[in-house]
Amino acid sequence: MTPQISDPLPVTAAHKGKWWIAAGIFLVTLAVYFLSSAGRIDIIDGQARYEVAYRWIVEGRPVLRDPWIGFMGRPGRHGLRYSSYGAPASVFAMPLVRVGLMHDGPAHETSRFLFSLTSAIFGAGIAFILFLFYLDLGLPSSHALAWTLVSTFATLLWPASTSTFDNAQHAFFVILAAYLGVVAARRNSKILAFAAGLAGAVLIAYQEYFLLLIPAIALCTVQWSVSQQRVDVPNGSFRIFSAIRDDLKDLMSLVRAALSEPGNARRSLTRFLICFGTATVIGVLLCMAYNHLRFGSIWQDGKKPLTPFPPLFGNPISGLGTLLLSPGKSIFLYSPPIILGILGLRYLRSARHEIAVATAAASAILVAFISFIAFAGGDWCWGPRYLVSVLPLWSLAFPFVLGHKLKRESVVAIVAVGVLVQVLALSVENQRFFFERGLRDFFWAEDPWFYFKHSALFARIGEVLSLSHPLPATARFFNSVPKPDWTTYSILGPPPNVPRALAPQWMQFFKIYYLPRPWPLWMSWVKPALRPINLQAWVTALFSLAALGSGFIYHGIRSRETQDVRQYKFEQETECR
Repeated sequence: MTPQISDPLPVTAAHKGKWWIAAGIFLVTLAVYFLSSAGRIDIIDGQARYEVAYRWIVEGRPVLRDPWIGFMGRPGRHGLRYSSYGAPASVFAMPLVRVGLMHDGPAHETSRFLFSLTSAIFGAGIAFILFLFYLDLGLPSSHALAWTLVSTFATLLWPASTSTFDNAQHAFFVILAAYLGVVAARRNSKILAFAAGLAGAVLIAYQEYFLLLIPAIALCTVQWSVSQQRVDVPNGSFRIFSAIRDDLKDLMSLVRAALSEPGNARRSLTRFLICFGTATVIGVLLCMAYNHLRFGSIWQDGKKPLTPFPPLFGNPISGLGTLLLSPGKSIFLYSPPIILGILGLRYLRSARHEIAVATAAASAILVAFISFIAFAGGDWCWGPRYLVSVLPLWSLAFPFVLGHKLKRESVVAIVAVGVLVQVLALSVENQRFFFERGLRDFFWAEDPWFYFKHSALFARIGEVLSLSHPLPATARFFNSVPKPDWTTYSILGPPPNVPRALAPQWMQFFKIYYLPRPWPLWMSWVKPALRPINLQAWVTALFSLAALGSGFIYHGIRSRETQDVRQYKFEQETECR
């Protein structure tokens, strides 16, 4: 008797399950990032970007009029002052600012609060893309979900996504460009390759130095054939220089093959050079147009520092050491799972050559460039924020560490330490570290080896413990802004008549340095009438959002598990037949 073969579950069910999980990850991450955000503009750079967004909405041009941050502007067209920052960080925040202005008072507290959440949206977008990327790499849904959570909550992406620095936004467009490039290669789609290039164009509009990374990211559009891969490394070790040599030979072979005859090589070169490369030119043109809008010249971007200002470039040896080895800024201390990425890169290289090469090349270029910058640490900030942009690429190598001989317990321990570090990052106001030591604005130029002697990470342990102590008796104001009722404006340092050596005493007048950093905690200390939002309503809504996202994830996993079971039964019945 021939067994009756049941119809397999339609592929669309598993496909929909993937999107349910991805949407759930986005919502859960968004809720957690929102809840753990500062809820205020936590750095003067963010205040300048907010001012540009606000003025663009109410005046129609990106000017700086705030007298307290006038030094952040540069003289430009029509005798006005303009920020030197790229446009995207202000443009993408404008919808939030506009919504805030609908419910704002004269102090603009609500609009600043909403502006401070901009990077959290991009951070949640990174988690969304990473999950899809993991599935594209062949991971089961449960593994893809787990590693997405590792990247989301155990690396520097978490605190970067809760800050008004825009580095998490850079990371979003890096991983978006890489993902679209990989899908473009798999589908041989010129349109997707062009879309990947547009993501790269946005990066250039943020900061021109991302032009250096564009060729490396564009490698994701290249389809590496089996004959081009050289993954057999002597003695089982990953020899860096040998790998670089082989990869360069492979690329030259690909170019020669593309020029000689039609085929995969020519299609790869078309996606890489014509589609991705042409699209990124748009970013250059946008930069030039924005320069002309502000300063009347396509070449003037306002980044030439006003005097007195330290030189732009510094000691590359101390810069490299600061980023990789120092106790104060090492990426391995602030994002311990990076160790898993490095160990897994060899196995990622075996499975998806183009992704591994793009990750290694982009990281090497970025680290080399930032090492030459005098402010390699990106101060004043938490951790090596300039390296955040390539963290999602390294996250792609995390799952492949399981091919390494590293014990599972060690992997869990590294991830746990990573989560602990990020929780510490979110606990206390970051600038407390700098004021407690009476540091001057350009301390990083005065002592390029500073982070080999001091560590904000190690100091954070004592700062967290101090949260259990009563507030200083002198702490009568929330922030150092001349407007005592404002809570969302950026911190301003000691006035000129207060020497920086007295900053430790000066900061004791302000509660912001002695209260927990996430806004649901510090806002409970503020009188309800002075809060920028309804605290209880927001907290309730965000927990509900997290619950909704969790439901999406559960539904999606069940859908995909059902598909797996039905497919397995179908295959077994087919074999019997």
